Amino acid sequence: MNKQWFIYLILILCVIAWGSNFVFGSILVDVFDPSIIAFFRLIFILIFLFFLTYRNIKNQKLTLHNYIWLAIAGFVGISLNQWSFYASLQYTEPVTAALILALSPIVTALLSSYYFNERKKLQFWIGSFVALIGVWLVITKGSFLVPSFGKGELLITLTMLSFSVFLVFVQHLSKSISPSIITWYSNVFGLIGLLPFVPWHKTYIVLSVPFSYWALLIITAIIMHGLCTYLWNNSIHKVGATKAALLLNLEPFVAMVFGFFLLGISIQLLQLIGAFIIVIGVSISLQTKSK
Repeated sequence: MNKQWFIYLILILCVIAWGSNFVFGSILVDVFDPSIIAFFRLIFILIFLFFLTYRNIKNQKLTLHNYIWLAIAGFVGISLNQWSFYASLQYTEPVTAALILALSPIVTALLSSYYFNERKKLQFWIGSFVALIGVWLVITKGSFLVPSFGKGELLITLTMLSFSVFLVFVQHLSKSISPSIITWYSNVFGLIGLLPFVPWHKTYIVLSVPFSYWALLIITAIIMHGLCTYLWNNSIHKVGATKAALLLNLEPFVAMVFGFFLLGISIQLLQLIGAFIIVIGVSISLQTKSK
């Protein structure tokens, strides 16, 4: 029991780190181009992952088919996901972004059920509908009629969709490839896929960025996308993927708290209500089993 509580503590710390990343990302996009943030983050992440996965990389042989799927997963789940995440924070508040991204467990379940031919019970669809109401409440600012769905909300929706598709790819690839290999190569191909979108003519600007911002970029890259991802992937099988996924619902609350203390963003009542509705909806959906 004590060991399981320790695992839950690790998972909660990962969720806190990921939730705070919405706020830290908002800080970074004030001084860096989104593509440049994603580019340098991936470089530092790969350096970190190399020391963790070197032996597995060296020992596992992959086919051309494996490399093709890893490249697709890397472009969708890393290149597109990382760029759209930071780009969205230029146009929307961290809390709104976190609330929309909170739909990813349900979207992942929907995509997985279609791809792997899993039938869902009525309870799952009820939970999905409730969660959508929560997001709709936030983006319509309580009117339930005309959504305030701008460029930022569109981009974070793209982040959510790309992340969900990536998780389905991972589920498919993990049948024949170890998680550490998937993590390494998806990030490598993600970095390659990002190269054409980096504004290289603006890279000289980063030389004038204060060291404190560089430190924030490097630390958040290693801890949140490197260390936390590694710890999460090595812990979820011990408590179950469904229970672990429920903890991700805490991210909007974490974003609210960090946004309030670090950026002075006031916590709106509609955001709190929307967050609670999303948590309830996702919880209902993820507690059901496939038929």
